[in-house]
Amino acid sequence: MKFLNRPNQERMHKQDAWKTSAYAFVPYQTHFGELCGFADDIVNGGEGFGMHPHQNMEISTIVVAGSQAHKDNTGSEGIINENSVQTMSAGVGIVHSEFNASKTEPFHSYQIWVYPKTMDVRPRHEKFLYTPDDKKNKILLTLSPDKRNNTALINQDAFFSVSHIEKEVAVDYKMNLSGNGVYIHCVSGTISIDNFTLNEGDALGVYETDKVTVTSVNDAELIFVEVPMKRGVKI
Repeated sequence: MKFLNRPNQERMHKQDAWKTSAYAFVPYQTHFGELCGFADDIVNGGEGFGMHPHQNMEISTIVVAGSQAHKDNTGSEGIINENSVQTMSAGVGIVHSEFNASKTEPFHSYQIWVYPKTMDVRPRHEKFLYTPDDKKNKILLTLSPDKRNNTALINQDAFFSVSHIEKEVAVDYKMNLSGNGVYIHCVSGTISIDNFTLNEGDALGVYETDKVTVTSVNDAELIFVEVPMKRGVKI
């Protein structure tokens, strides 16, 4: 079993007039296998990202609090709320915008970038909805490459999961594919993995194993991003 330790203080923290962000990776420069972006954003009411382009990237948004409005040049338009995950294949090219749907309340999300398995696919959006009970003391799969368990589709051999673990509960994360690793981010609370303790904002990449045991020290919200560790297409 091998590890990539990414404590909160080692993320790139940035404070703007309209948002607070922390970045675990810099796309095209740093990565954990096929995972190359992990942005933790808190956006002020009424603020957001205007129309901007992407190409050949799998971009997923996990909403922690609030609502985000999105719109793109394929005609897709809507709002993603708390307890939802949206995935977007940029493929041959897409232009989109993302704004806080509220004019007054902040919006908190994680935008996660994964390199695609297949280049130049048709751009698309898809989302997965769940309830808080769906992830209580278990690991809830939300995105997969084959839509198993009614999950949303991602163009990569990747699996995104969420979990809320109560105090002193242990859960096992089992790799979905051999050769994959899993990046575990602690949204809130405290957990232990092997000899590591993770608090809010900390993360741990684990690979060369088929199972990871996560034990909560106190109530914890977690994100799991499982990806191939061997790079496929080069961008």
